[in-house]
Amino acid sequence: MGKKDFDTEFDKLLRAAVQTEDEPPVQLNNAIKAELYERERLQRSRQTGRSVSVWYLPMVLNLVVFAMLGAAAVLLSADPYVTALAVGGCSYMGLAGVIITVIGVKRANLREDIAINIKKGGVRI
Repeated sequence: MGKKDFDTEFDKLLRAAVQTEDEPPVQLNNAIKAELYERERLQRSRQTGRSVSVWYLPMVLNLVVFAMLGAAAVLLSADPYVTALAVGGCSYMGLAGVIITVIGVKRANLREDIAINIKKGGVRI
């Protein structure tokens, strides 16, 4: 096979035509990001009303349900071993619910996502 010469004028023109810069410059990207972050900050500060986080409600409901089940086991069971087993299981499930809720809130940052926003001055459209 013969020697292939890829440095001809035509090859240089083809390479120049194929090369495109579809990505915007880094400075433009940074300026747009900064503007979006600023707008988001201003929008949060302009919100009238109050925001109540409800991340703890599943944990509290879990504790209440298993506390009532444990109390029912103590009141209704005559066998002390069955009572101890039921109370231990209910305590374990209540503690597991607390741990799962705390881990979920920390890993997924749910404090801001699970919130009820109460606006002052009625409904705004």
